[in-house]
Amino acid sequence: MWAEEFKVEEVIHPIVAQLPAPKVMEGFGEGFMAISTNSDEAAKHVAQGMGQLNGSWDFEAYRHFVEAAKLDPDCLMAYWGITMSLAGSQHEFFDERKRAVDRMLDLMEWAQREGVERWTEIERGYAQAAGRLLTEGAKGAGETFALLAERFPNDVQARLFSEFLKRDGFDEFGKPRIGQQRAGEAIFEILERNPENLAVMSFWVTSQTEGPLKHPKLRTDVLPVARKLVRLHPGYAPFYLMLTHAEAHCGNAALAIEAAEKAAELYTKYMTEEKVPLYDCEGWVRAKVYLVNLHESKGDHAKAVELATELGKIRLRKERIFSRGAGLLLWEGRSAGARLMMGRSDKESFYAGQKMLEILPEDQWFKEESFAIYYRDCLAFYLGIRVALSVKDTESAQGLYTKFVERVVALRQRAKVAQKTSSYASWRRATRTLGLASYELKGMLAALEPEPTKSTAVNWFRGAIDRQHWSANLLPPALAYPMQLRLGDFYMGQGEFKKAGRAYREGLEVRPNHLATLKGYQGALSKLGKAEDAAVLSKRIEAVTR
Repeated sequence: MWAEEFKVEEVIHPIVAQLPAPKVMEGFGEGFMAISTNSDEAAKHVAQGMGQLNGSWDFEAYRHFVEAAKLDPDCLMAYWGITMSLAGSQHEFFDERKRAVDRMLDLMEWAQREGVERWTEIERGYAQAAGRLLTEGAKGAGETFALLAERFPNDVQARLFSEFLKRDGFDEFGKPRIGQQRAGEAIFEILERNPENLAVMSFWVTSQTEGPLKHPKLRTDVLPVARKLVRLHPGYAPFYLMLTHAEAHCGNAALAIEAAEKAAELYTKYMTEEKVPLYDCEGWVRAKVYLVNLHESKGDHAKAVELATELGKIRLRKERIFSRGAGLLLWEGRSAGARLMMGRSDKESFYAGQKMLEILPEDQWFKEESFAIYYRDCLAFYLGIRVALSVKDTESAQGLYTKFVERVVALRQRAKVAQKTSSYASWRRATRTLGLASYELKGMLAALEPEPTKSTAVNWFRGAIDRQHWSANLLPPALAYPMQLRLGDFYMGQGEFKKAGRAYREGLEVRPNHLATLKGYQGALSKLGKAEDAAVLSKRIEAVTR
């Protein structure tokens, strides 16, 4: 029989099988559909899993759905949840997801064959949507959820999924495309109709923090909800990570650091109590990377180096290299120290950045399994170029720049292979960062040349500005400093203080707390004789460094 052939262990990864049952959070799984199951506890875990999905904690969602399946091996929504929480195409749990999909379809086929009304119409619709997500992509799944939302107008979750899956992303300048904009507006309308619904609030903030957060209503429409979430659930780490992202984008440096520290603390507590390893807690890595960026931005260089060094020393096991935590640590954590040194101006810092890339031995970069080592090498070359530029050795700098570009191109050419890995998002972020860095370096090289070549530095710096990306996916900007800082510094050196001030001001729009940019703007205002404005800026500088 179909029930006897299947074993629930097939959908449980060995890593998760070793863990205790996940904790049920009071008030976190409310407001969802009724679950067809013979176990009240299984129903609770399905609801908890749905709540975790809304909070973008996929690993914890998976644990809850697994627990539901263990309690009731015939619970259709448990397998739907496993499918949705493991929706990525490349990860360690790919086999478990495939078996969950097969189980979900087998259950529906059995019920249809036997003429049994085992599950509700809405549950069957959810399962069909999950199947379409894997076979047809987001558009097909979105269509199914849209039909469900029309058929069951009181099911807010179906409407949320429908709108979320209609997203079409952002353009190269960080502006939302039409589908993305409409989806955001629709989800906000759902929030206005359901202002106290935890699922809706969580989904709204999550949907906004996945993108660049580049819209004028960030302070009024997103930040208050993010703050409300942590008030309602002060022990939930992902909400603090979302709050970090929102506070940082609003220019609230101290509050962003406070939120990031709380997120890291809660993730650490979670790993200890739940016996979950770092490999399965990528949120901790995100919080720590954010803290490196925030401390460096506000001028606390020593703290930034301390945190970056901590990340750079963490060793990884080869058998877990394809976990989300390991991938994020390889690309973001281990490069954090080098990237923060890119914003400095002395050769000692550039040497220190190179050393931070060498904390661990070569075999810990897993060349056969990851492209992260090529990113590491590109960053090392960048810092070498900055050393040469700092002593005005343009010949050596140009030679190193040629080699740097060759390596960047080689990394980009691995696109097709990178798309098939679990670290594709990290690869994309890395190649974009190196792309804008190549323009930045070209501008610095031009700035050391005599006229008319010297003047072309402006165009190169503007090219870097155009390629500067806003932070997304609960990560800080790859570089703590804005590219407008380079343009402003160049204009200051040329005595064009008005243009310098404009460049610095534009830089503060994308990096509100960056201390060097604030000081550059203050210097430009002083040169322009705007003493009162410079004095006002002094207070802002004091607030940032406090």
